[in-house]
Order: sequence, then C-alpha cells, then structure tokens
Amino acid sequence: MLLAGVSRAIITPPLGLTMLGYAGRDGVATGVDMDLTATLLVLRDEATTIAILAADLAIIGGQMFLDARQAIASALQTSSSHVLINYNHTHCGPTLKTYFYDTDPTLMAMRDRYEQSFVATCGRLGVEAVAKLQRARVGTATGEARIGVNRREVDTDGSVFLGENPEGPVDHEVRVIRVDDIEGRPIAVAFAHGCHTVTMGPKCMAYSPDYPGPARQIIESHLGCPSLFLQANGGNINPITGVGGNVDDSDSKNRLGGILGGEVVKVLASLYTHNIRGPRVFFGMLSKAAMYPRVPLPTEPPQLLQAREVELDLPLYPFPSLAECEQLQRHYDDELHQHIRKGTRGALLNVAYVFQRWAGNLVAAVESDRKPLVTGRIQVLRINDLAIASFPGETFAEAGLEVKRRSPVPHTLFLGYSNGAVSYIPPRDAYPPGGWSVHGRYGIPDMHFKDYGLPTALLPGASEMVVDRAVELLGEE
Repeated sequence: MLLAGVSRAIITPPLGLTMLGYAGRDGVATGVDMDLTATLLVLRDEATTIAILAADLAIIGGQMFLDARQAIASALQTSSSHVLINYNHTHCGPTLKTYFYDTDPTLMAMRDRYEQSFVATCGRLGVEAVAKLQRARVGTATGEARIGVNRREVDTDGSVFLGENPEGPVDHEVRVIRVDDIEGRPIAVAFAHGCHTVTMGPKCMAYSPDYPGPARQIIESHLGCPSLFLQANGGNINPITGVGGNVDDSDSKNRLGGILGGEVVKVLASLYTHNIRGPRVFFGMLSKAAMYPRVPLPTEPPQLLQAREVELDLPLYPFPSLAECEQLQRHYDDELHQHIRKGTRGALLNVAYVFQRWAGNLVAAVESDRKPLVTGRIQVLRINDLAIASFPGETFAEAGLEVKRRSPVPHTLFLGYSNGAVSYIPPRDAYPPGGWSVHGRYGIPDMHFKDYGLPTALLPGASEMVVDRAVELLGEE
C-alpha cells in the first residue's frame, strides 16, 4: 500500500539581504514579487519512505543542505539518502553562506539566521507531510514546453558568451508526476523542466520564484493541490524571452509560466490513476452504438519505492605550484582593495570579491595537499516504473537527454540542481581549446568554476562520468 503526504511553507527571507544570481546587482532586496516557497512530497510503503523537496532558492549547498536533508530525514525516520532536495535556481533569491559577494557582518548574520530558519522549516514540513499521509497512487507522463533556448553563443573570436544559440541542444520535455488519492483526487503534482530561472533580471530587486511561480499558480488553481517544480538540466538553457532587462519583467515571467503550467495541466488530463478504459458496451434505442466506459481498477497495481545513492569523485585540472597560487592571490587581493578604496559598487566590486575568494580557495587547496577532485552524490529514486536520477550541479541539456536515452527504466527523469552544488558541469564539446585556465579572466558562463569556488575547473569528461554512473545506478536492482 502506497501512502502520500504533501506540505508547503513560505521561505521568503526578510528584506535587506543581497540577492544571488547576478553579480552586477547593486544593493539589497527591497520587495517581494512573489513569495518563495518550499514544498515537500513524501511517499511511503511498507518498507521505504522517500521525500522530494522543491525550494525556490538559487542554490542549496554546504552545511545548509546537509542540515536540511537530515532534518527532513529525521522527521520521516528514514535515511538522508532517501531525501531529494531540488532548488529551482531562481536568480531572485537571497545570497547564502555558500554563495555571496560581500564581507558585511550584518548581512552574514542575516544569512546565518535565514539558513537556521530554513533548516527548521524543513523539519517542520516533514512532520506535517507525515501527518497528512493517505493512501495514494502515482501516474506519470510527459509533455513539451518550448520555453528555452541554448544560451552558449560563440563570438567571432571563438569565445563563448551569454547569448542565444538556436542550433544548440535543448530538451523541451516536461515530466509530469501526478499523485492522487484512491478516488483519483489529486494530492500533489510534481513537474520538471530544464531552463534557467532568469526572466526577472538583474534590475529586479524583489524576491521571486521566477516563471515556476505562475506555472504553479495555474496548476494549483486547476487541481486544487500543491505542485512542485523541479529544475532539470538548465545549465546551458535560458528562457526564450532572454534575461530580463527591466526592473519588472513580470510579463515574461507570466508568459513562460503560462506555457509551462498550461502544458502540465494538459498532460495531467491524460493521466488516470483510479480507473481504466473498460470493455465495449452497446446502447441505443433506434440505432446501434458503442461506448467504452471507464471502470474501477480490477486490482490494486503493485507499488515500488526504492532509493539509492553513491558518491562520485570528479577530476579537476592539476593545481599550479604554491608560488603561482600565492601570486594569483596577491593579484586579486590588490584588485579588490583598489575597488574598495575607490568606492566601487555593483558588478565590478562583486566580481572582485568572487575572484579574491576563489584565489584564497586555490591557495588553501594547494597548502592542504588536497587532491584535484570534487565529490558529488548521484541519487536514484524509484517510484513504480518512474526513476528520478539527480546530481548536484548545473547539468546541461545534453546530460539529461543522454541519461534518458540510455536508461533501462521505462520512464526516467534526470535532475541537476539537487542535493548540493558542485559547479557548472559542461560536456566535452563545451570546453574551449586548451581548457579553462586559472589565469583566464572568463565571463559568464565560463567563469563558473571560479564563481563556485572550485580551485580549478572540472577536467573534460566529468559530465560524461556523471551520465555513465547515473545510467549504471539506474540499471541496478
């Protein structure tokens, strides 16, 4: 017997925090476009409990992720490996202790309080979802939403910039998961798609879940139950409306949310969990006519819940000598202090903080004799004939397409942006000739290994390692 419960909380931070997602922002959050939420779906059978948390934050990593995951697991009395935490990567969320630009003690204290509050909220969501557990059935299907475009445009000099590449790979699939009670009434809906949440651009100083917010509103107004948006593989995908350029780009946000939410509603209408198409019957007084009435399920379908998780070490480029690293650190220290002395604000100062912090991480890695590796978790949740595989990073559309193509499970979903935050994870053909150097001054999107604080970039082939291991795990019984 399968049980399901869902709970939701508002996680909008207090105003006055800096916002994560655009280094060019100057200032702090001054308003709320739409509340940020965290929604927890819990599924339980006689032997296994799994949970999926969908949160409107740009990144959930570091100790905050570990504590939040454990809080949910403890509330559910299950293993933390059975808890999937996915963040929608909104660029209108707060900076957190794993990703920020400043050294302001007041802001650091605000981040600390917010992270503690988030962890406590996760535990409370677990308790509430368990209290709502009821008999359930799950159905899944896919649709298509053409809201994204490949964002890696190649410049005349061969470098990559943040633009539009209409010929580049895009995955338009929308995976829809319907969770109903035994009468077919909806308990929750989860839907997944891969596209950066950047319709509300860098001039927006209000918290917002971006386009998933209006998408959820459409779904929930139609079905009357909570819905969870899961960010899939949006590392190289931007909205077709582009990065927002105005103070208020709600029009773009609502249009994309409308396309996505409308597609989910359409797919949901095709999913029946409580009855099937019955045998043909005839009716009519004046002429012969046939119909196929829907009839209750003859037997309860078998239910399967499973969870598996393994760690995967991804190789980094070899570290430079300590002397070379210290030289880089002095350079970026000097650059930051010059900006501070000049009273620089906005993008230049924020980026200077990023590079200075990265150089410090590089020196620390060499001094500690750290191996050039970074570890991430590959998790697979199994819900009947649906498998959800996930990895902590900004995975590309190609990775999701390849995992789904090679998966032995009839219905497969691959998610990035889950269970931590490793880095941007590009496939081999996204690397520049010669790879990314510690001496290069890259712009977005190719500065991401420094933006994420990795000492050096992932070696080519890292994305392919993730795909191969995910497929192996999907094939294990």
